[in-house]
Amino acid sequence: MIDNIKNSLYFSKMKLLFNKGVANKRIIPFDDEFYEKLNHTYISGLPVSIHIKYLKPIVVPGRCYDRSLYMFFCFDDAILVRGDNKDLELRYGKDEAGHGWIEMDNYVYDPSLMMRFDKDLYYEIYNPTNVSKCTKEEYCSTSECQEVYNDIKNTTIDDFKPYGKKRIELSLTIPLIMGIAQNTGNQEFIDELNDYISLIQYDEEEVNNELNEAMQKTMKSLHGLK
Repeated sequence: MIDNIKNSLYFSKMKLLFNKGVANKRIIPFDDEFYEKLNHTYISGLPVSIHIKYLKPIVVPGRCYDRSLYMFFCFDDAILVRGDNKDLELRYGKDEAGHGWIEMDNYVYDPSLMMRFDKDLYYEIYNPTNVSKCTKEEYCSTSECQEVYNDIKNTTIDDFKPYGKKRIELSLTIPLIMGIAQNTGNQEFIDELNDYISLIQYDEEEVNNELNEAMQKTMKSLHGLK
């Protein structure tokens, strides 16, 4: 009984602080300027902006770690953060309390809520514990992570254009995402994806031909043929 009262009081306070933060503009949705900054980093053949803006509803819960990592890659000064948020613990239990976000310039960017918070307000609302933080330098402290980071940071839009070095990644990604966009019925999603497809000059037949050519070259190389 006492625990239920404490939990109810916590959620009431959380709601009050959240609503006040929105009213005072200390909490704001990700805006066009923020998404534009995500638009020039690519994961799995797509701009991070599309991952964050449109794909959250169709991924399984608990992907905040991936989504926050994607955002982390987009900013040189971002800090990658992991912690146990109190609201998640009370809703789902201690084992499901883990959450991921990034911090920059005294703001928290939450990939699940898709909102920017004043950092002190975010911590007041969600009372995170077991918090760990990781800078770019710390993330790149192992050769494996350094390789991943460098690959993502060095990938450009040209790598997905005809005969670009990552063109063949599109053979699976684009048909899947096109289907998802159509199923959502979100015209903004469809339009933005079509703009990207046009920009990289995507043609399914041509991409498959490039994939086949790459496979043939690989087979010849394995057999010592020219």
